[in-house]
Amino acid sequence: MSILSTLKKLLIVDPEKLPKLEWLSAGEHFIPIYFTDLLNRVLEDERLNETEREHFRTLALMLEEHYHLDYQKDFLQLKEAFVPFDPDTEVRYFPEYSEEYKEECRTRLMHGVENFLAVCNFREMTKEQSTEILGARYPGILSIKVDMRKLEFFRIFYRGIRHEDKTGKAFWLLKENYPSLKFKRVFVLARYKEKYGSGVLVKVFRDVDVENLKVVVPEVQLCLPIADQIKVGASFSGALGTAIVKIILAASINLILFLTMLVTFALGFFRSICGFFNSRMRCLKTYSESLYHKSLASNMGAVNLLVEQAETQEVKEAFLAYFMLYVCRKENLTMEGLDARVEAWLEKNFGFYIDFEVDDALRKLLDKDLALKYVHEDGSAPHYKVYDLPSTLRRLDELWDNYHQENNIGDPSADSVADA
Repeated sequence: MSILSTLKKLLIVDPEKLPKLEWLSAGEHFIPIYFTDLLNRVLEDERLNETEREHFRTLALMLEEHYHLDYQKDFLQLKEAFVPFDPDTEVRYFPEYSEEYKEECRTRLMHGVENFLAVCNFREMTKEQSTEILGARYPGILSIKVDMRKLEFFRIFYRGIRHEDKTGKAFWLLKENYPSLKFKRVFVLARYKEKYGSGVLVKVFRDVDVENLKVVVPEVQLCLPIADQIKVGASFSGALGTAIVKIILAASINLILFLTMLVTFALGFFRSICGFFNSRMRCLKTYSESLYHKSLASNMGAVNLLVEQAETQEVKEAFLAYFMLYVCRKENLTMEGLDARVEAWLEKNFGFYIDFEVDDALRKLLDKDLALKYVHEDGSAPHYKVYDLPSTLRRLDELWDNYHQENNIGDPSADSVADA
């Protein structure tokens, strides 16, 4: 092994010691397209006439309203469970919460967030996987050591992966290429130990490189990278050694020269100290900028964002499944056939492959009573049909009216003013 190769592995990175990330799969069910763009492409479809386009506009609006209402109950329960732990609240009055009630709220909060993460197609890293990544040494300005001693648990969820190659550098001359990847979204769920307050941490980050994943950990220690340590150490040692030799020689000649060398030594020492603090400030600046630009939301804001994305994802899946079954209504599409048609349509219209979650989309249509499942006696795969657009809109309107049966109680002619 050459000296240059050894220096690269020591100062930059040893690719052989980087975590093997085969378990990270890019195949995900999340649809990274705005719903308005999906709707516009549907409305441009030549298989629809003007009346059908108007109906699809109405269908899109009604589905958004329905799924927003569907998730309101779960969202309100999440908000209630988060109240005892929300550090960002502006409320000034807090009742005395018992430890039993707090523990119940923690449990409900964790389960609720987990359910919404599943709907939003986030995947969780196992403890072994997160430990492997957080413990690895990657090149870069930041050198971070994570500290889990205060945390009872720390869970990382991710969505959206983009693989890329990067180049690590040291001393302007040494370069080494290494494989990397970027997480489009990282969701963090953590809890502090009882002696540290048992607080709950909920955060969302965006565009996090795997080598900088440590910035999502709340308890870290910032260190200087090896290259910076060598530069500062070499500068200080060189200045110190040279100054000592000069001071000894000057002392043997005359006092004025000795004092001159002593001042030179002090200046060199001060410059080395400044170099250390400059490197440290550069690391702190990079760390703070990473947190500022990559943090999307915290605490209740993160929960709000999660619920909103869950609603949107449900609408996209149900709308796409209905659209494809409708325009292919002369065919008897099976689940596999519908899956292939939707994925092909998405790739044709948006230029990239999406793994459509067809079973979940069909379940949504069946739950809303907008589709029918036909089982064959010969044991072949069942096929699916949807109701026509006027029938579908009427069914959704009826379902909306039945959300609150208490609104239909009583005779409107008997209404009276509350003045008694």
